[in-house]
Amino acid sequence: MFGTINLIENYNPVSGAITGPVGGLPIQTPVSPDGRYMVTANTLTATIVITDTKTDKMVKMLPGEAGTHGVQFGAKKGGGYYAYVANKFANALTVVDADPNGDGDFSDATIAGRVLLTAGATTVSDDRVVGYAGMGGQGVLAIPVPYNGWVQQLPQS
Repeated sequence: MFGTINLIENYNPVSGAITGPVGGLPIQTPVSPDGRYMVTANTLTATIVITDTKTDKMVKMLPGEAGTHGVQFGAKKGGGYYAYVANKFANALTVVDADPNGDGDFSDATIAGRVLLTAGATTVSDDRVVGYAGMGGQGVLAIPVPYNGWVQQLPQS
């Protein structure tokens, strides 16, 4: 049976104390393609929470950007997965490695990188932003899609 995951169990609303991973207003909570962990993008707290799916316990909280929003997985060279986290109010993509040493302990999850998403002077665009700059639910499509059913359709080469 699945357990309940309380994203604010480590937050004291009276004192404001935070004693462990905290998430507020989760937007996407995808489970890794191998089913071992879940990555939650929390817009309200601008945090990224890693949950171990064996125990249904939050094991790590990472800083997100303003409007932490969408999560998608992509294959990591050498095995495992990166979680790509899109941000609604920041022109950046956060790259998370939930198991950097591959030992199955997700408490060492880390931000593996950050991709700045801004256009340069020579970037081709179909129009200019005229209102609500930075608004929108940007998402990520990692190619190839590593989930079962999609990855089998890759060419063997």
